[in-house]
Amino acid sequence: MSRVPVYFSHSYRREDRDVNEYFWRAFYDADFSFTVDPGSTALDTTKLELMMARSVGFVAVVTFRQEEERYQCSPFILYEYGLAVQVHQPRLVLRDKRVTPRHFRAAETTELEFDVAALERCADDLHRELKRFHVVTSGRMAGRRFRQGRVGIALAADTDTSRPGAGSRRAVVERALDSEGDETIDLTVAIDDPWRLAEDADRCDYAVVDLNDDQASRIADFLLGRGIPLLKFARRGPIPVQPERLLGSAPLRRGAAVDELVTYWDSPEEFEARIRQQISLATRVRTELTNLSEGHRYFRSLGRGTLPVFVSNASSADALARELSEALPLENIPFFHYRYHNQIGLGQRWTDQLDRMVKASKIFLPLIDGSYWTREYCRREYETADRLAEAGLITVVPVLLDGHETGPEVPFQGVDLRAVPPQDRAQHVVGHLDDLLAASVGRSVIADDTGPVVAGKASVDLAIITVLKEEYEAVLRLLRRVRPVIGSATLDNQHAWVIGQVDSLQSQVPYTVALAMSPRPGTNGAVIATKNTLQAFDPYCILVVGIAGGLGDLELGDVVVADRICAYEYGKVDDGGFQPRADLDSPTDAALTSAASTLSARHPDWYRQLDQPTDLKKMSPKIVIGNVASGDKVVDNPAESFFASVMSSRPRVIAVEMEGAGAAAAIQDAREMQRGVSFGMIRGISDLPHPGSSRPGRRPGVSAKTETRDSWKNAASATAAAVAVQLIRLSWPRPPRAGIQP
Repeated sequence: MSRVPVYFSHSYRREDRDVNEYFWRAFYDADFSFTVDPGSTALDTTKLELMMARSVGFVAVVTFRQEEERYQCSPFILYEYGLAVQVHQPRLVLRDKRVTPRHFRAAETTELEFDVAALERCADDLHRELKRFHVVTSGRMAGRRFRQGRVGIALAADTDTSRPGAGSRRAVVERALDSEGDETIDLTVAIDDPWRLAEDADRCDYAVVDLNDDQASRIADFLLGRGIPLLKFARRGPIPVQPERLLGSAPLRRGAAVDELVTYWDSPEEFEARIRQQISLATRVRTELTNLSEGHRYFRSLGRGTLPVFVSNASSADALARELSEALPLENIPFFHYRYHNQIGLGQRWTDQLDRMVKASKIFLPLIDGSYWTREYCRREYETADRLAEAGLITVVPVLLDGHETGPEVPFQGVDLRAVPPQDRAQHVVGHLDDLLAASVGRSVIADDTGPVVAGKASVDLAIITVLKEEYEAVLRLLRRVRPVIGSATLDNQHAWVIGQVDSLQSQVPYTVALAMSPRPGTNGAVIATKNTLQAFDPYCILVVGIAGGLGDLELGDVVVADRICAYEYGKVDDGGFQPRADLDSPTDAALTSAASTLSARHPDWYRQLDQPTDLKKMSPKIVIGNVASGDKVVDNPAESFFASVMSSRPRVIAVEMEGAGAAAAIQDAREMQRGVSFGMIRGISDLPHPGSSRPGRRPGVSAKTETRDSWKNAASATAAAVAVQLIRLSWPRPPRAGIQP
């Protein structure tokens, strides 16, 4: 009997994996397989919608999330549940008794309650419902196709003169679909015939829609109600996508970054690159768990350390490398391999980038056989890893194959595969990596919390980057149990690093925080400070905290939490002057901005709870979420022609500063090397740039605006630091690691 494939919506947290595996075993015994979306650093809504449409049923294990005050569970599970409702999938929801049932009451939903402390109590009810669910879902398998080979398009017409370049964009989409073997169906011809539009759309795997086009947006709204998967794109600009529901459901908008909801583009080149990438992703085969051990490995991988692995081998070991490249993604282990998983861009210098990839990894996995030491690249990669291991920056795990004895002695404990059957070698290696990665998280807090920490040998929860002395001191005085940091042979303490803690109201274990100071103002200094801090302490989040100039209705001392960093100095100069481009803009962590936007409502006295200097205690700052412009200029007059062009292209900007773009660039670089790290920026308002604000001040050679900024540095730094610490203390979206590694 073939297994019934159902989509499985679940938590990715380590503390929930026993629950996930318990229910996986029950479903496996009842002849189900699970289609899953392996955890990743970026959300792909089109892929999720396709996976839902191609399944015959929906199952969710809804675990409790204390920090989600309204939903009490992951907003992404609610989003996926909503997709299942839209496409009328049979739904079986298994809900932790602590989670409110109000969000899972759509008609034809079967819901069971479980107690995480006594899962077996629901066994009889579960067994009964699984029999019924199997009958319902198996009946939907007849005639179901994974791929129909047709894709609908709702784009502006070639002849639409109001949409410059519409014809070329349409051609790009059609070429990309043709290259994937798909036939295109023009949905715009049926805009006034709902029956035909529904019929055409139902024959398609998904639809590509232009949300900047009114007609296409109407079609998208219609398809949304029918549960048709959508690949939505829009040009970046001041006009928001309307209606807002086209961006996704409320839970999705709460949990996802802005740029994950729609494929945004700015230049024709970016449009083509992103559309081709998204269309290619839509054709990939989904991950389906079909045997018990496969499901076990997947669920045991959840919540484990995500240290990137560099696989090094001679071509004689390519067969094992290929097997590993197939096994590692299933285990959610990020890795680099020169042939099977290569992130080096076209045209980049191979030798330079290989060295960079080794340095970006945390585990070096050489597959050593008789040919390994005869290959120049293998020797070079190993020598680089050996130096990093000596400095405590990487773990070398040699995999010993037949013939390895012919080379030099390897001083590291490794995995000996010489007696392991060929068909078991890859899983044998993955098993050892799983143990190593599990050991990289969940360690207990060390007993000695007063001694110094060596850079490169400690892991923290998050790192805070500052630039000015006032910013650094404002954060430092709010940290607890502060410890000095000693530089290592490869990492000098050039950023005044210290390690402190923030006690959490949600956990018995405090958050560990690395505090750093950039060597100088501006983007370059922020890049250096961020990269070095990532290397030294491996935080899962970087926060830039300090002061900024406020625009619009902000007041001195208010705090801006950025939802998008606008790198305004990137652009082109033409006959119309400077034209900023949004290619290098960066969204920040959506969960962080969501927590910040509700902090005042949930904790009205958030500022007064902290111990501030006497002269700062009476402040009442407000928290505002918005776009922040970032570049290497101090902006005193926003009406000046250069910055006026910035404001014209980005009217939602509410503050301006100098380091966010640099930190964001370093974060993006880390992500490209498979580092899972989030990013946020919190700025206190120290000045209010406006036309004429550069008039002379009371001091010779100093403008009035500079005098204002100088006089508010301490206060604005204090309010920004207070928001950062209170977010960590009261509502940080991720639980703390168990402490600093000794």
